[in-house]
Amino acid sequence: IEAVQNHTPDVIICDEIGRPEEVEAIQTVKERGVRCIASAHGNLRGLVANKQLNGLIGGVETVTVGDGKAYKDQNKFGGQFSKVRQQRAGMPVFDVVIELRPKELNEWTIIFGVEKAVDNILSGKSYLAQVRRRHSETGLASLELVDA
Repeated sequence: IEAVQNHTPDVIICDEIGRPEEVEAIQTVKERGVRCIASAHGNLRGLVANKQLNGLIGGVETVTVGDGKAYKDQNKFGGQFSKVRQQRAGMPVFDVVIELRPKELNEWTIIFGVEKAVDNILSGKSYLAQVRRRHSETGLASLELVDA
């Protein structure tokens, strides 16, 4: 945060965000208008479930909805009747998430619109993502749209 205050950077790069203090710092940096590039272990669904790190995607809060909304959602999505929901608490730090997997050097998943993807995850729906692949010998690339 001192670097932002003293040097007014356009971009900050942070490797391996893993503690709540680091999440809070990167949120503060983003709120000050600095573009953030960072890494954290796991994938988007894992990040949503991780209580220490889900502040990166806006945080998750539990809310209680009224009977009318609960019945409407049950009719729309099915499942058991429940007035308790999880929802995103704020804006994500990142607009885009790129998922890399160990030992998969030629394939990665890109999630544009992190806000909507997180909302979909929390309501039990899939979200759109791009899987990009590069042929290891020819270098040719392909792109596939998937429901994740």
